[in-house]
Amino acid sequence: MSAVAQPPEGREIYERNCAICHGAAGKPDPSNPLFQGFERLPADLSDPLFSSREPTRDWLIVATHGGPSLGFSDKMPAFKQALTPAEVTAVIAYAKSLAGADDYPPGDLNFFLPLRTKKAFPEDEVVWKLRQTTRDSTDVLQNRLEIERRLGKRWQVSAELVHEFEGHHGQLVEVEPGVKYVAYFDRARKLIASAGFTASVPLNQAGAPWAAVPYLALGKGFGEQFTLQASARASLPAEDMERDGEAEIAAVVHYAGASARPRGIFPGLEAMATIPFERRGRDAVQFALAPQVRVGLSKRGHVAMNLGVQVPLNERDAYDFRAYAYLIWDFADGMIYEGW
Repeated sequence: MSAVAQPPEGREIYERNCAICHGAAGKPDPSNPLFQGFERLPADLSDPLFSSREPTRDWLIVATHGGPSLGFSDKMPAFKQALTPAEVTAVIAYAKSLAGADDYPPGDLNFFLPLRTKKAFPEDEVVWKLRQTTRDSTDVLQNRLEIERRLGKRWQVSAELVHEFEGHHGQLVEVEPGVKYVAYFDRARKLIASAGFTASVPLNQAGAPWAAVPYLALGKGFGEQFTLQASARASLPAEDMERDGEAEIAAVVHYAGASARPRGIFPGLEAMATIPFERRGRDAVQFALAPQVRVGLSKRGHVAMNLGVQVPLNERDAYDFRAYAYLIWDFADGMIYEGW
C-alpha cells in the first residue's frame, strides 16, 4: 500500500512560483529583465512593516485571484488553478516569514474603526469624521479631521482638528495631538492592547481649559467572523476636574465576514457608558447604544465609510440622538484614487 503524498512545504512552493519576481529572500531585484515595462517593482516581502501591516486574508485573496482582485497590478497572477487552498495558505505563511516581523503587530489585528471605542492598532490613516447632535430640534454639526502616522514598530502619533457649526455660526473649537503605543499583542490568540494619550486644546473659546485624555484600548478576534474592541478613557480638565471631568467605557462587536473581501458591508453594535465625576442630580452612569455599519468602498478597503447613530438609553436631556459618518483613507495601502 503506497503512502499518501504529502503537499509541498511553503518554501518549496514559493521558490517554484514566487521567487522569480519577489526574489529568493523576498526582495525583488531591480535589474531583473522580467521587470522591463513594469510600472513598479513587485512587493518587497522582506520589508517587515509591509509584511506585517496587511491581514493574511488579503494576501490569500491576491495569491488566489491575482493582483486585480484587490486593485493591484495585473502582473501579479492568480494561482487558483495552479495551487490548492492548502498550498496557497502554506506559501503565504512562508512569504510572511521572510521579513522576520515578529515584533510588529500583525494586520490581522487591525480591526474596523468604531464610532467611540478607541482602536488598539497603530495606523497610517486620514479620517474625516462628521457628527450631528440633535437636541430639542437644534442641530450641532461637528467636523473632525484626524491624521494618524505610524512610527517604528508599535508607535502612532496623531493630530485632530475640530470644527463646529451651530445654526449659521461655525468656528474651530479644538485641536487634539495624541500618541499611542502597542503594549501587547498575541497573534495566535488574536489579541492586541494599547495605551494612549491625547490633549484637548481649546481654540476660540476664551477661558476654556485644556484637558488630558489618557486611554487604554483592547482588540480581540473571534474566529474569522467576529471582532470585539473595548476601551476606557478619562477626560481630565486642567481646571475644575471634579465638576467637568468624566470617564467613558466603550465596547463594539463587528461582523467581519467569514471570507469577505474588503469591499463589503460589515455591521457592528457599540455600547457606551459615561461616568461624570460629579453627578449634579444626574444618573451616576449614562448609557448609549450605537448601531453602525462599515462600508468598504475601494477593492482594497483602504477607502471606506463608517455610518452610525448613537441613541441615549437614559439622561435623554443631554441629546436626542447623534448621527455619525466617517470617511477613512488608509494611505499606507495606496493613493485615494487607486484600487477601485
